[in-house]
Amino acid sequence: MKKIFVIILGLFLISCNDHVEKKHNILFISIDDLRPTMNSYNYENEKMITPYMDKLASEGVQFNNAFTNIAVCGASRASIMTGIRPSEKRFNDFSTRASVDAPNAIPLNQIFKENGYETISYGKIYHHNDDFAEHWTEKDNGAAQADFQDPESIRLRDNAETGEYGKKNPIVEYPDVDDFAYNDGKITLKAIEKFKQFSSNGKPFFMAIGYVSPHLPFIQPKKYWDMYDHDKIKLAENTYQPLNSPDIAIEAQHNSAELRKNYLGIPAEGLLDDELSKDLIHGYYASVSYMDAMIGKLIEGLEEAGLRENTTIILWSDHGYFLGEHGFWCKHSTFYEAVQIPLIISSPKFDSKEETNSFTELVDIYPTLCELTGITLPNYLQGKSLTPVLKNPETILKDEIYTRYKQGEAVIDKNYAYTEFVQGNKFLGNMLYDMTNDKKQNIDISNLPESKDLIKKYSLKLEEMRNYVNQDPFQN
Repeated sequence: MKKIFVIILGLFLISCNDHVEKKHNILFISIDDLRPTMNSYNYENEKMITPYMDKLASEGVQFNNAFTNIAVCGASRASIMTGIRPSEKRFNDFSTRASVDAPNAIPLNQIFKENGYETISYGKIYHHNDDFAEHWTEKDNGAAQADFQDPESIRLRDNAETGEYGKKNPIVEYPDVDDFAYNDGKITLKAIEKFKQFSSNGKPFFMAIGYVSPHLPFIQPKKYWDMYDHDKIKLAENTYQPLNSPDIAIEAQHNSAELRKNYLGIPAEGLLDDELSKDLIHGYYASVSYMDAMIGKLIEGLEEAGLRENTTIILWSDHGYFLGEHGFWCKHSTFYEAVQIPLIISSPKFDSKEETNSFTELVDIYPTLCELTGITLPNYLQGKSLTPVLKNPETILKDEIYTRYKQGEAVIDKNYAYTEFVQGNKFLGNMLYDMTNDKKQNIDISNLPESKDLIKKYSLKLEEMRNYVNQDPFQN
């Protein structure tokens, strides 16, 4: 009788276990310096070669109006990982450490770890590899510096003059090597092997994969460079300062310093010549296609491990990127090219396979991931969960976003983009662009008499946001 009872009890426990819902996995794909160049975004009417990101977009929700909260990697990544907006004194440049600026925050890797998840970090997630590192159950050495494969590139780099961050690097490289010669390929293989382990052990995971491509230098296997016809590369048409715009928008916000100080063959000032500009744009496109191929292999590995049906994939970039517009390269601005980003969420929890025009910000990702996995949100979060949009992409959760860089603070909606330059309580200038008729932001209309009421309206919005973000989020 006792033996029968034990058998029945065992069968009961097994039955109960079968009905326990597995924790939902998250594949968190970070891409450095990616503007919405994918073919699915109909980028500039160019035919970009991004089949795998396009496929991911077709399987989930593509956010057409997604924006970074600050166009610099260290600060942007600290913001997304903590769910806290940048301010004048918090999360404001590349050197930002989330653990220093917001030591009381519960970062994403911590909250998932505390809720029973394996937390994995391969590649560049935080800007600093040791930032909140204790909350990863496994991590690699972070973003590899330019891992050149061409002997000539290595020779040039090793014999170059010293830049701000060490020896200056060549700006492009495309040797005839396989997909896994570069670090982005190596972390892809590492992640695929990890998927196999999770398939066997059944552990839930928050896996963060941080691709460095297409960040400078633009290095990738030759076959990706060969995908684009160099002679057909189109240059930016608006390489000039926007008409009527304040000089601070050009001088204080941006000098393409990241490119000029750290790479070979770049003039210290002035516009780049057409051939150099073509090389850079060609290299950027090739790096995007290389990174796209790695994402394809990554998702294929997830599917082959049998994990796709219980995993939400979120793909995001830390900020956008200039390719010669207004004479700029890289990011570091509040202009549209620097702040608009791609964002795709593909989740088996929702049937939606559409685009959405709802405005969203990177600060919204933290609460979204918590809600998707049933994790209780910290009470200090400053974003909104995007799950209503995932359920119905026609939902407009937000109709405006706020972003900043250095002295510039901007509010953007479907009609206008307004930036004020402020340092402390000192007003340094402003600019206003008509996003219906001038999305390239070529003509600043802030000084027109008919803009007076608009300036007042948007200035008030920025003042309210400034007061909000300057408060301590942990005191509310």
